[in-house]
Amino acid sequence: MKFRFLWLCIALAPGMAPAQTGTDAEKCRAITGNPDLAIKHCSAAIASGKLSGQALAQTHFNRGVEYASKGDHDRGIADYDAAIRIDPKFADAYHNRGTSWANKGEPDRAIADFDAALRLNDKDADIYHSRAIEWTVKGEYARALSDYDAVLRLDPKATGVHFSRGRTLFYTADYVNAIAEFEKAHQAQPSDYSAMWLFLARKRRGDENAEELLERDTRATRDGAWPTVLLALYVGQADAETAMKAAVDRDPVRQRERQCEADFYIAHWHLLGGAGERALPLLQEARRACPRNGIEYEGAVAELRKLAR
Repeated sequence: MKFRFLWLCIALAPGMAPAQTGTDAEKCRAITGNPDLAIKHCSAAIASGKLSGQALAQTHFNRGVEYASKGDHDRGIADYDAAIRIDPKFADAYHNRGTSWANKGEPDRAIADFDAALRLNDKDADIYHSRAIEWTVKGEYARALSDYDAVLRLDPKATGVHFSRGRTLFYTADYVNAIAEFEKAHQAQPSDYSAMWLFLARKRRGDENAEELLERDTRATRDGAWPTVLLALYVGQADAETAMKAAVDRDPVRQRERQCEADFYIAHWHLLGGAGERALPLLQEARRACPRNGIEYEGAVAELRKLAR
């Protein structure tokens, strides 16, 4: 499963180093890789009544980060709310709350928080990137591209921006520029997923050697595991039924992830063959079942928008 680029900010209170020390507030901040333990210490620090002002806001923020890392975005939002009530100028809290709204599938509320974060800190490329993704989900592609331009002005080496920008251009049918962005993304961080999007853009542009290039682009990453069967489908070495069956996995988490991807990428295979009626139910299922922070959800929304025209 490939996820859309949504930052989760972890900010330290001024003057505090990330060392493991004695108090609950310090452990709340310092513990990594164990969200339940961190939450336990954050909650004890908050309940102690010993914290106030920025220290209390920071501890709520830290607990919100841990809740969000567990996928409990409602509790994360509640903690970001508390942090913002204490410190209305806490830009990272607005950013993280916006990220949680985005992960809950509420782009308007996410954008409102990203707007607030940018009013407080308009030099943070990550916030522009997060907002661009939500503009993309809403179909506001010109606004998304404007925000991606801002990201590149602030940080020309920003991670993931070319892949995100390429997808937005793909949704606008600007396949020439989408290909250029996907090529940059794939060169920086090769993966089967960046290669598949590059293939889809090339095919939409009408490139006759798209299959050959996909073979070349995935030579180093192809290992027989998922999603290799999707690559085989795209180059004519497998059919849709085989690809769908290959998504089955005994682990329920992997099963959901693979089914989401199978629905989405097989739908694109049907679209390339002019079979929109076969793609439609698969895209509808991807929109329903894929994680809201996944690129397949974003892509399904965009393709369904096109088909509805």
